[in-house]
Amino acid sequence: MKDLPKGAWARARTMTGLAIKVAGKELARRVRGSAEAAAALETRIEQAKLVAKSLSRMKGAAMKAGQLLSIDAGDLLPPEVAEVLAKLQSDAEPIDFPPMREVVRDDLGPEKLGRLVGLGAEPPASASIGQVYRAFVDGAPVAVKVQYPGVAESIDSDLALLAKLGQGVLTLSGRKVPLDELMAELSRVLHYETDYVRERGHLEYFASALAGDPRFIVPVTHPDLCSRRVLTMSWEEGEPLQAWMRRPQSAARREALGRAALDLFCIELFTLGLVQTDPNFGNFLVRGDEPRLVLLDFGATLAYDEAFRGAYARLVSSMVDGSPERIIDESVAFGLLDPRESAETRTAFVDLLVAAIAPLISDVQPFAFDDASYAKRLQELGERFARSVRYSPPPKNLVFLHRKLGGLYQLLRRLDLSLDLRPFLDRLLQAAA
Repeated sequence: MKDLPKGAWARARTMTGLAIKVAGKELARRVRGSAEAAAALETRIEQAKLVAKSLSRMKGAAMKAGQLLSIDAGDLLPPEVAEVLAKLQSDAEPIDFPPMREVVRDDLGPEKLGRLVGLGAEPPASASIGQVYRAFVDGAPVAVKVQYPGVAESIDSDLALLAKLGQGVLTLSGRKVPLDELMAELSRVLHYETDYVRERGHLEYFASALAGDPRFIVPVTHPDLCSRRVLTMSWEEGEPLQAWMRRPQSAARREALGRAALDLFCIELFTLGLVQTDPNFGNFLVRGDEPRLVLLDFGATLAYDEAFRGAYARLVSSMVDGSPERIIDESVAFGLLDPRESAETRTAFVDLLVAAIAPLISDVQPFAFDDASYAKRLQELGERFARSVRYSPPPKNLVFLHRKLGGLYQLLRRLDLSLDLRPFLDRLLQAAA
């Protein structure tokens, strides 16, 4: 176990040092003059290991950025590199217990701390915002989620440095993409994730909303043992999702799990208007032969009202229609595309969106999520748009919703599923009516 880097200067030094080390690996490869694929891959793996180790130790916003990269760029990275970064989703390096114990004592008081019998052993789970400990309350096992000290206070300084590093890369590439709104949205959601009172409310809401659906299990909270930095809930048994997917599973079990995950997203967006937007595989357990999904984390839960869903459905409707003019108009209105972009960029953008929607409207259903040709085409179109875009920032109102969709796609792809997605499209388009 390690200590947590605290203070803006210490964390900035760590991130800046990481950037220098990663760049140094690349420079060394170029100086050696090696363009061979094997040498390039070895460099990428070394860089990924540096990133994973440093961000895992830092926790907070910095580690969240690495998790986003491991999920969102999973198909754009070599599998060996993606596998290294994927460890940020479930294998974070734990920190020592004494400072975590102080958080519990400060928030709950000595008497309630004493009720958590057995607290302090090796944490079964470590994440970007906190660690989970197993304890016992009145003889029953509980999970105690404890927030890292100082993480909430470091969010904005971490993001400011990440924005500065990102803007430097954009400047070198000649782009004028503003990052302020995106960073503000990241800050908003990360501050949500450090508010365990808010998360407890969403956990209890989802437990009620999903009650009676045998596919999902939501832990039960212990309100008297919860605070802003401590969240105590029932201990739920299950196999980590990553581990479950690594083992051979029958086609029926894989499809049941995939359909449950897709249906859960539909329930969240279309019925509840409340979406748990963090698709990190570490947030889920799998239980039983059915199988059932155990939902562990609700920190990044965001609300999407009817007005948003209607505008989003109109954008999707334009993609289905395929009219370039309509796609551009809806995308500008939605804040997805800056009207100053060139004709070349607009064409690349339209091509990307038309390709992105194809699995939902294709005459050939079901869609095979492991279709390598589709993934390759989408990657090529995404790179083409990324090379030409000059003004359009990542859309702040979609970044977390699409993070969820991206994680869902990755899950269905890794489950090697073929599903008829037309019912999903129909539900989405109903909001545009």
